[in-house]
Amino acid sequence: MANLRERRPVTQHVNWDGETSVVLRHLTPATSYSYTVQARDASGNTATSNAVALTTAPTNDVTPPSPPTNVRIITDQGCGEVWVGWTQSTDDTDPPYVIEYEIYVNGVLSPLPVGAGIDRDFVYATAQGENTFIVKAVDRAGNTSEASNAATGVLWPC
Repeated sequence: MANLRERRPVTQHVNWDGETSVVLRHLTPATSYSYTVQARDASGNTATSNAVALTTAPTNDVTPPSPPTNVRIITDQGCGEVWVGWTQSTDDTDPPYVIEYEIYVNGVLSPLPVGAGIDRDFVYATAQGENTFIVKAVDRAGNTSEASNAATGVLWPC
């Protein structure tokens, strides 16, 4: 399964007041996980929830989706705010509307979630200078495509 992402313990940071859910992506099929939630207040005090266990469903799908193509900058809104577009990937098992996408900015995975089955999304980049964007597709089994073509743009300061 060389095409699967390397699996590591998941730490998800949610920084919004009132946020009560998070989507955990790229879990290994047929694997048991245990999760806790830790809350931290402005003074640094923390509290940890009870553990919740889950087991992901097994799958025979080991083929990654095709890489996204035609990656391009759709709109530069200034101050490093960019809309990136691409042509959707295909997969041998999953329909296009369930394939999820990851946007990498200058080689770093954007922390903003990208919905499934879309062909453009908002991302933050470096507000001044050259930025390179690539996109990868991920199917429901966690198989990740090769990187798309790179789209590069020079962004100006605010």
